[in-house]
Amino acid sequence: MDNFTKSENTVLKTEDNISEGNNSADYPVYSEEELEVIRKRMEQRRAERRAAAHRRIMRNRAVAIAILLIIGILIFRACHDDNGITEPSQSSSSQTERSDSKAKKSDSEPAVKMDTPSEKNEHDIEQVNGMTFVDGILIVNKTYSLPADYDPGVSTVAQNAFDNMSAAAANDGITLFVNSGYRSYQEQEMLYNSYAMERGTEAADEVSSRPGHSEHQTGLTFDVNTTENSFAGTPEANWLAEHCCEYGFIIRYPEDKEDITGYIYEPWHIRYIGKEKAKAVTESGLCLEEYLDITSDYKYADDNSAS
Repeated sequence: MDNFTKSENTVLKTEDNISEGNNSADYPVYSEEELEVIRKRMEQRRAERRAAAHRRIMRNRAVAIAILLIIGILIFRACHDDNGITEPSQSSSSQTERSDSKAKKSDSEPAVKMDTPSEKNEHDIEQVNGMTFVDGILIVNKTYSLPADYDPGVSTVAQNAFDNMSAAAANDGITLFVNSGYRSYQEQEMLYNSYAMERGTEAADEVSSRPGHSEHQTGLTFDVNTTENSFAGTPEANWLAEHCCEYGFIIRYPEDKEDITGYIYEPWHIRYIGKEKAKAVTESGLCLEEYLDITSDYKYADDNSAS
């Protein structure tokens, strides 16, 4: 083998001809040792071709899997954008009639906070994958929670509605922007724990939600401009309260409803529920809990938040 002095080019050229079945007498005859070297080189080249083909197949397969994953994520996001925003199945006239009847009832009878969840609730209540929908509205408060793994991100429907509202406000000389939007279960857990360590659990419960009970986890809620009490009574707060229902939002924790919602008055906290429902709730003068005949109290929660 050490005495084999043929040039590599000659050997490779011979390899090609042998592999093609060319037995022309124009090419020299090689010894067994030389032919063995040629055969090994041919096997090596075949192995390299097979390896290259395998790499191409695996690369194409990886690209296909990545594309499928991206498509799956996009479909999943699209399916969850509208969670909790089911439009009324009734006509707008029947929705208005129901709002009028509720408004008349509230005028003649004082609002009473329920001690227990009503068993005679005439609204459509549905449990889906650990979430509660009442008349198609995803409900999250001190009674009703979201699973820890519910992670929809910001709803594009709610974000588009806010953008349209912000543009309309700008035309009136009012600046509205999102101070705080979507928060995951884990982010809310850290935020709530910080309040509880600083102020105690009781005080923290008035201004912050326990993890799983925050509307921010729905992706349908925004804190507008600031979360300071000084926001109340400003031109921005007044404009928001007057016009937000036109874009599908409600002031989620109205003034003088603390005993029912479980939270202090937050003029900056808006929740998207769709234009028709937002208009009906706002015109009724009721908070969402009153309007849907539901409670907001950790003692009724079924996820151990009350412990």
